[in-house]
Amino acid sequence: MSENVVISIWILSAIYCLYKLYQRAKATSLDGVTGYTPGLEVIMVIVIGPLLAVIDMSLTWIRIYKEAEEARRRSQK
Repeated sequence: MSENVVISIWILSAIYCLYKLYQRAKATSLDGVTGYTPGLEVIMVIVIGPLLAVIDMSLTWIRIYKEAEEARRRSQK
């Protein structure tokens, strides 16, 4: 049972990281460039997907908290 949970989390986090990688590749590719393939990035995302997902979610939470804190300070002034 626990092996299935670990594998499921691994697959979900790898899919999440591949989606984020695709978004980044789409944003950084120049107009007219065809066939952009991230190559080794995809392999590393699949291997360390859970770690990358945790880091991304943590940084996103920190950014949201920081923006909320700044908004609270502005509203108190």
